[in-house]
Amino acid sequence: MIIRLTLRRIGLGLAALLLGGLLVGWSGVIYVGASGGHWPVTEWFLHWVMRNSVRTRALALEVPDLSGPALLDRGAGHYATGCAPCHGAPGERQNPIVQASLPPPPEFSKRFDPWKPEELFRIVQHGVRYSGMPAWVAIERHDEIWAMVAFLEKLPRMPQDEYQRLAFGPEGARQPSSGLIGIGAINTGGPAPPAQEALADCARCHGMDGRGRENDAFPVLAGQSEAYLREALLAFSHGTRHSGLMQPPAARADDAILGQIATHYARQPFAPVPHPPAETALLEEGERIARQGIPAEGVPACLSCHGGAALARNPSYPALHGQHASYLENQLVQWQAGTRGGGPYRDLMGTIAGRLSPEQNKAVAAWFARQDKASD
Repeated sequence: MIIRLTLRRIGLGLAALLLGGLLVGWSGVIYVGASGGHWPVTEWFLHWVMRNSVRTRALALEVPDLSGPALLDRGAGHYATGCAPCHGAPGERQNPIVQASLPPPPEFSKRFDPWKPEELFRIVQHGVRYSGMPAWVAIERHDEIWAMVAFLEKLPRMPQDEYQRLAFGPEGARQPSSGLIGIGAINTGGPAPPAQEALADCARCHGMDGRGRENDAFPVLAGQSEAYLREALLAFSHGTRHSGLMQPPAARADDAILGQIATHYARQPFAPVPHPPAETALLEEGERIARQGIPAEGVPACLSCHGGAALARNPSYPALHGQHASYLENQLVQWQAGTRGGGPYRDLMGTIAGRLSPEQNKAVAAWFARQDKASD
């Protein structure tokens, strides 16, 4: 018997399939519990689709240099609280709660799939749909995501003592040696942590003295005003300043505790950080922009807001002197890309930074990094 396909019959067939699917879904016979697991063929198919999707969407990415030690420090600082509760870490087992999820997240201390760096970037940036893997909080902050990729590349072969040092800084030896970090480590609901606990979380990366690590992984907080630090922390907490590294810890504390953290770091004595060598012409250009601005481009003198007299008038502006040049340059890049956000003056700074060239960014950053006090 020959059945002729007509538009009417095709339409009726599709309608029957749709109705049948709706009836199956309405009946409740499809099991959605995480305790049942997938059929092996279903698990294979889902993982195959995921790998193909990641591979295709990573094709256009260009991998930067991931060899710097500062990248490892940044990635490890976030991994300890943002990733280890689900994926484990050297010396820290997965939380049993997440092991019962479907699909269970891989335990990186035991197994790490051979992803390429650009593929890891896509997974960290956008997460994985239909799994517990979330997207990066600030998907536009590519610099932070590459730091996570640099750390993940090293993690499978990382000894426990090195992980403790990278993740917890100078206080690493006093951290629990066994994991079970607890799913509460990534919880942003419920009561805020006590101020001392929140400060200890900050100190893992910034140190109790606010000077950060021995490299330029983190900005220097010591010497900043209490007003600026408080507004920066509130901006992270409320989501107006974008950072997948800083927004989660800031959101774990309430506004009062963030104020106490600002007070602590504002009381730490300022000391300029070591800086790499720079050409004389570059420093002269940076000083010219800092003192005179670029009138033809509508760029005011940097010191009109960040100089000593200006900081005394408005302590909500950040002090730039003695800061890491790489940090200052990256902040200008983020302003120009529209990916930084910030406190109440973010629109003003975004406009000014957008008028600087990459070479001018580098020059201004290099000059401010070499100043041991606020100039006028």
